[in-house]
Amino acid sequence: MIIFSTKFYVNKELTMEKFIELAFDWVNGSPHYGFNSICWNGEPLYEIETEKQKLSIVQSIDKKILALRLENRDDENVIWTNDFVYEEGDINNIILVRLARDAADKESYVSRKFNRPRLMKTILKLGYGAMDNDLPISDKPFLIKEDNLEKAEKIISGKTKYLLPVVYVTKKFIDNNTILDTNELAKDLAGTAHVMVEDSTELSSKLKEKTDGINPFNGAVHIYYTDKVGSRFIPDEFENGNSFRAKIVNSLCRRLAQVKVEDKYTWGTIRYQNLLAQYRQNQQQNSELENACEEILKIKENEHAQIVEEMEAELNELRSKVQNYEYAFQNKRREQHGNIVFECDETEFYDGEIKDMIMRLLQNEKSQMDTDPNQVGWRKYHVLKALLESNEIIGKGEELERELKNILSQVDRISSKDKKRLIELGFISRENKHNKLYFHGDDRYMITLGKTPGDSRAAANAASIAINTIVC
Repeated sequence: MIIFSTKFYVNKELTMEKFIELAFDWVNGSPHYGFNSICWNGEPLYEIETEKQKLSIVQSIDKKILALRLENRDDENVIWTNDFVYEEGDINNIILVRLARDAADKESYVSRKFNRPRLMKTILKLGYGAMDNDLPISDKPFLIKEDNLEKAEKIISGKTKYLLPVVYVTKKFIDNNTILDTNELAKDLAGTAHVMVEDSTELSSKLKEKTDGINPFNGAVHIYYTDKVGSRFIPDEFENGNSFRAKIVNSLCRRLAQVKVEDKYTWGTIRYQNLLAQYRQNQQQNSELENACEEILKIKENEHAQIVEEMEAELNELRSKVQNYEYAFQNKRREQHGNIVFECDETEFYDGEIKDMIMRLLQNEKSQMDTDPNQVGWRKYHVLKALLESNEIIGKGEELERELKNILSQVDRISSKDKKRLIELGFISRENKHNKLYFHGDDRYMITLGKTPGDSRAAANAASIAINTIVC
């Protein structure tokens, strides 16, 4: 339940940083709170908690409003909530103070007495109170004299508007005095209301004429609220000053506690807006993160495709080498009587390349002898015939020739699919030479790919040259 609420101006000297400093001095220096040390580095939402206390700080999105909440559970199991809201203004800053008291359970004893938060008293005692229209906000009473009587007339007639209520105190005709200690009353109501005191009863008579008799007089006290609905208090004959002062203070505080506070000054609204902004920011960050992940995935997919292509080329080259080694190994195993083994320093690029090359040469030689009746009876002819009949041509060279002729003789530019197939056949593309391919990386056997489309004759000639260079 709200038991105290007020809002007052403070001057620009009380910055947000200074306000926080005073608040921390209050909390850290109080024997009633169990916080060892409070240190806030400016995060939008800050909370620190002990067994019986909790301190929370939250800022508005534009950093113009800061709300501080201190919750404390006393020995009677009553929860006291102190809310301070600081707002930066163009001319003056604003402080809102609210004090709530709630029983934690039905057995809790709730005292009717309460003290205003010490932080509020400290702020005003240090002189940070600003002007409220033409009245200073302070803990001292404002004296009405002959030279400022017009100010009193405007307040009584409702011609002047203030942020705080005005407590107007008059003197008794009998002794030109008041039973109230107006200095203590001003301290009690500092930041809650202005306390104005007439200097003498003569002023009451003059104000009666100026206000058509609606002014208080003869020791009466009138509270002028901002909504122009006031309350008048007349001391009883035997009432002492302290009880009369308490009656005025309690009445004013009960009235202000019932006034609705603007949403922007409530703790819940500020915290909700802050959390909502964080949620929207997180949504935006998540969206940006998703977009970044998609971009990264695309890049990685492209890199992966390139790596796979390079690995496939390397794998094909390794397969070719394995086939060569297997063929050589089989030849070594067949080194028996009647077999012929040749030593050769050239690396075989595909299965049966060198053997098929020799077989083709032998075929050409035998074909020339077939037409001469004399040569068919020579030993040379018989050996050539026996070799050709005992050994088959594997034919990998013919397959390679067909593939190359099909790819290289195209009139249009060679596609990326064709380039990939060339790599599978054993051709290697070197860095910065994308239009040149080397057969198994050997500089002696290079083919050039056209960068622009050419005519069919040029393409066919290029294919022929490449095939004659590489395939026997």
